[in-house]
Amino acid sequence: MLVASSNENLTLEQLEDDNALKEAEELAEILRIKIEVCIYILVFLIGGPLNVMTLYRSLQSFSRAHKAKSQILLLRITLNLADLMTLFLYVPKQVIWLITYQWYGGEFLCRACAFFSTFSFYLNSFVIACIAIDRVFGAYNISSLNAHRKAYIRCRNLLGIGWVAAFILSLPQAVVFTTTSPYENIDFKQCATIFMIFLHEKRMEYQDPATTDARRMEIDEEATMMQRWEKMYAINHFLFVFWIPCIVIVFSYAVVLLILQGHLRQERSPQMCFKFRVNTSDSALNESQSTATRSPTRSTYLLTQEESFALRSSNSKENIAHYEFESHHTRQGSIKSKVSNGGTKFGAMAVTTIHRAKQHAKRQAALIIVAYLCIWSPYNFFTVLNLFGVPIMEELRHFLSFLNAAICVNTVVNPIIYGVFRPPKK
Repeated sequence: MLVASSNENLTLEQLEDDNALKEAEELAEILRIKIEVCIYILVFLIGGPLNVMTLYRSLQSFSRAHKAKSQILLLRITLNLADLMTLFLYVPKQVIWLITYQWYGGEFLCRACAFFSTFSFYLNSFVIACIAIDRVFGAYNISSLNAHRKAYIRCRNLLGIGWVAAFILSLPQAVVFTTTSPYENIDFKQCATIFMIFLHEKRMEYQDPATTDARRMEIDEEATMMQRWEKMYAINHFLFVFWIPCIVIVFSYAVVLLILQGHLRQERSPQMCFKFRVNTSDSALNESQSTATRSPTRSTYLLTQEESFALRSSNSKENIAHYEFESHHTRQGSIKSKVSNGGTKFGAMAVTTIHRAKQHAKRQAALIIVAYLCIWSPYNFFTVLNLFGVPIMEELRHFLSFLNAAICVNTVVNPIIYGVFRPPKK
């Protein structure tokens, strides 16, 4: 009798411990959900206005550039649109789902949200990769007189490929996701993948007492096969949404460093003062200067509209030189200029202003890429570990949702890098 009573006491203690553990896990899960919802709401409230303001300014600048369109501005606008899609499509969907754990939008909205949420992430990654590729061509063509126009056309083509690729890669999401009612006689719907639905149905069938052992063995085989398909689909998704763009980015900047290293070797030789000799009779630039007297990094200073604008504004403010600069590409790619003061040299201050503008654009591009890699890498790295069943992920699996929410913080960081808080240029 004493042994029986002691066993009962142990059983009661175990039940109490189990209940206490379950309650603690439930409280931790509720707290996790609340924190995650707060992250999404803050991202939406801060990132929404910042991205709308940035897009408005970028479109204004783009519309003012009538002839010489900026490829960096085009890339920025596209990245801005991807961030807005993430903010206004993905973030609200996640908040509603975390609060209700139900889907009230119906079949069409389930598939549409799954498509556009994934599309925005693909587009974001592809635009960042395009920025990296643009930096490679920019470094390679650093001394080309036709580089600016070619850069805009190249970026436009790259972005076209990026939009099409993002669209095609997102289409499976509209097929994979669908609405389901997992519980009978209960009005409870979810927007889930066909993999999750299949595994849930097989699990319910497996747990049915009427299911035979032979059928349970078949269910195990079917579930294992479906899990393999799910893993293949997930690996394909993560490859294209992050890892392939990441490889392109790292490889591109490695090439940029090698190219710039080559230019630095060339610039170590003694150089004469930088001059542009311009005929006052609207003739082409005199190309008879010796290549040894010109820096290869300076022959593209006066190509873009942004640079010529910086040149004019610098001269008007500092009164360094009084001239009008009008440039256009001829069939041979030369530049014609009109100088009102009859001088033969451009002011050193103007060249410095142009150089600073170019360096600022390059710094912006580099910061955008660094922010992308720093914010996106943790989630994608730990997701790969989770896919391959690394033991440590048993403890860290709950943090994946936080890392996923942290990706959306990138939509807040990008406008700050663009300089949204700077006063607009007149």
